[in-house]
Amino acid sequence: MDKNLIEKLKKLLALSKSSNPHEAALALEKAQKFMAENRFCQDDIDLLDIGEALTDSVLSSAATPPEYMGWLLTAITLAMGCKALYGRQQVVFVGASVRCEIAAYMYDVLARQLRKQRRDFIRSLPKRTLPKNRTAKADAFCEGWIMGVNSRIQAMKLSSREKALIEKFKEKNYPSNSEQKLRQSKRCSGQSDASNAGWKAGRQAKLDHGVSGSAAATGLGETKQIGA
Repeated sequence: MDKNLIEKLKKLLALSKSSNPHEAALALEKAQKFMAENRFCQDDIDLLDIGEALTDSVLSSAATPPEYMGWLLTAITLAMGCKALYGRQQVVFVGASVRCEIAAYMYDVLARQLRKQRRDFIRSLPKRTLPKNRTAKADAFCEGWIMGVNSRIQAMKLSSREKALIEKFKEKNYPSNSEQKLRQSKRCSGQSDASNAGWKAGRQAKLDHGVSGSAAATGLGETKQIGA
C-alpha cells in the first residue's frame, strides 16, 4: 500500500476523533469513502500504527556478520519494543513508528561508537599479536562492550496484539526475509581480559538526546538489566 495513502488515511482517522461532533462525523465519512476508493483491506487498517525505520550503519558488510552485531540489535529491539531485520547493507526496524525511529537512531549512535572503540582497541594490542588473535580479541571486546550496554537497558513489554501486528507487517512487507547467519568469535588467550575491557567501555556508552530529550525514552537507564 502506498505510504502517502496510508498517511492521508491516518490524518482522516485522527480527525474523526475530534471533540467537535460535526468535524468528527465529516472526517469519518471521508475516511470511509477514502478506504473504499483505495481498496483498503482490514490488514491495512490494523497495520496503520506499525511502521519501519531503516539505517545503513551496519557493523559489518561481510556475508556472515559477527555475532555481536546480532547482540546489539537484540539489546535495542528489547529496549524499544520492536523487531530488526538485517542484511549486508542495512538494518530495518519494524514496530510502532516512533519507537522504530528511536531504535534506528540508537543503533546509528551505538554502532558508530563501537566501530571506533574496536579500532582503538586493536591499535592498543601489542604489534606481535597474530592477526587471527587480533580479530578474536577485538570480537571479545565488542561482545563485552554490548554486554556493558545491556546492563543499562530496560526492556519494554509488548502486548500480544502488538507482537502479532509486527509479525503481520513483516510477513506482508518482507515475505522472503530469512534469518541472517552470524559468525561466532574464536577462542584465544587473553579473551576474558578483552571482554572485561569491552564491558567497562560499554558501560560508558553515550546516547545524544536529539530524538526524545531524555535517556529514559530511549530505554537506556542507569542500572537495570534486560528483563528487569
